[in-house]
Amino acid sequence: MTKQQFINLANELLEAENLENRDEDLKRLKREYKYITSRDAETYHDQEETNKVIAVYNELVKKEPKLLISAADEKRTIIEKAKKLLDKREINAASKELEVLSEEFRKTGRTSSKELDDELWNEFRQIKDEFYSKRRAFYEELNNLNAEKRAKKEDIIERAKALVENEKNIKEATSKMDELRKEWKEVGYSGRGDERLWNEFAKVMDDFQAKKKEHRHEMVKLFEERANKKEELIKRAKILLANSEFSKEEIEKVKGLRSEYKSIGFAGKEKEDDLYQRFNEVIQKYFEEMKFYKD
Repeated sequence: MTKQQFINLANELLEAENLENRDEDLKRLKREYKYITSRDAETYHDQEETNKVIAVYNELVKKEPKLLISAADEKRTIIEKAKKLLDKREINAASKELEVLSEEFRKTGRTSSKELDDELWNEFRQIKDEFYSKRRAFYEELNNLNAEKRAKKEDIIERAKALVENEKNIKEATSKMDELRKEWKEVGYSGRGDERLWNEFAKVMDDFQAKKKEHRHEMVKLFEERANKKEELIKRAKILLANSEFSKEEIEKVKGLRSEYKSIGFAGKEKEDDLYQRFNEVIQKYFEEMKFYKD
């Protein structure tokens, strides 16, 4: 920054209604002021410019007294801020804040003596060392926790694979798969490798959905076959009813139809009730007529 740029910025700040959002500009002026006023062997013209810088800076100090804070005080303020980071739970955010404080500490410049510089630096460095030690412990614990989570997710994947390969009861398997999804969610993020594990689990779930779809197709086909067999039994029952002689052999055939109907199995919720009602009506009518003629 040239002296004229310094003067222009200082005048701008003097004219501003308040300086609440101008901290960076104030820090910059304070830093540049130390540099500008510490030059030796200036020409007469340079000295005049420097005096202008000093004058406008002094005016600005009246408006913003914190510009007079010494380098030692600035370092102590930064040290106090760094101490507070030791208790902060958000380690990543605290790490970034510590980086900013380290840069600010570097820019504060020298204090009144080398001994004080060394003392303040050692205090700040000890805080940094303590923070980094805490951060290492935090990440070590986090890595151990994530390793446990990954092991749990790998176990969930294996159990899900077993459902796809071995479970015959699709309804029960679906309930178990839903539980595995819930369990996966409860485990939470497992760090590095989590995306790979999720992709593997998602692949198993896709395989399971494909198996369910295939099972539905098979069941539709099976229900259709059973429904056709039951329709055929209804036809046979109607023929026996139409030609009824109520002989012992014929009655046994009708009774046999009932057993045969039952052995066919469920024909799907859409058709089963209708099929059974129609079949049962024919059988009941046969025995009602048989009773009538027998009596």
